[in-house]
Amino acid sequence: MPNRSRFIALALAALLLLALGAGCRRAPAVAQEGPSGSLAVAGFDVPASSGEVLGGYLDDGVPAVRPEDLDSLDAALLQGLSRGPALGPQAVRQCEETVLAGETGSRRALGHWLAVGRCLDVDWLLVPQVTAWHEREGSDVSVRRPASVTLWLHLVDVRGESFGARYKFEETQQSLTENFLKAGKFIERGGKWVSAGELAREGVAAGLKELGL
Repeated sequence: MPNRSRFIALALAALLLLALGAGCRRAPAVAQEGPSGSLAVAGFDVPASSGEVLGGYLDDGVPAVRPEDLDSLDAALLQGLSRGPALGPQAVRQCEETVLAGETGSRRALGHWLAVGRCLDVDWLLVPQVTAWHEREGSDVSVRRPASVTLWLHLVDVRGESFGARYKFEETQQSLTENFLKAGKFIERGGKWVSAGELAREGVAAGLKELGL
């Protein structure tokens, strides 16, 4: 009776949210002010080694992310931008090829991305990376292992030759019974177990808001 179980869980979650809301009220979210100047957005990068990781570390080896999932995340990045037009992954990729042709070694660290930003002649370069990716094992109503994702949005200050800001999203989906404090997310997801791609797109939206982009 999966549908009945889901209905009961959603009802319990709603009651819990009402109880929590009666005792406290959150202040309205304040939108962050984003950076001024021109912006380019790179496609989602999967580091091939720890030397290419711009923040954190590879949690469990090189993440196995399907190309279609990366394409979906790239689209979510561009569609989620609230500021003006930005150069997209295709333009960044062209400059990457130019920069790589003149580089020695294979590490695509900060120096590499600064060179790409200068090639594009932009003030800011957003470099998104996936450092952990575990797909859901099971269905949307029952799982053996839930989806788990770690991604970073790195905002590179090209003129200042440094990182301007970073955002880290790290989450493993939990059931309502595992974490009552995240009952709101449980309800928003329809009481379902989401895929790693769906989880990551939530992270993209949250990161863009946090960075003011």
